[in-house]
Amino acid sequence: MSFILNHCMAISIIFVLILFVSIAFNKRIVALVISFVTMLFGSFLLLYAFAKISGFDALDIQIKGLMIIGEGLISLVITSIFIAVQETKKKTL
Repeated sequence: MSFILNHCMAISIIFVLILFVSIAFNKRIVALVISFVTMLFGSFLLLYAFAKISGFDALDIQIKGLMIIGEGLISLVITSIFIAVQETKKKTL
């Protein structure tokens, strides 16, 4: 568990890289799933920090969890816009 807590930002960056690769290869469902997984990972960090950790370490993990949740929400919006643009291009052609 300490590995996840120490490297949580690196893990979230890997999620975003996988998201962009899936968008590049037009794997829309995978991109949406990665967005949701990123949000769930941030929620896990936030709830774990509330339940198990105390002191300033908990505050650090909670802030990182909130940042990762925000990153997941932003990636969900970007993915949704990308899918909508692709669908409108298909309908016009």
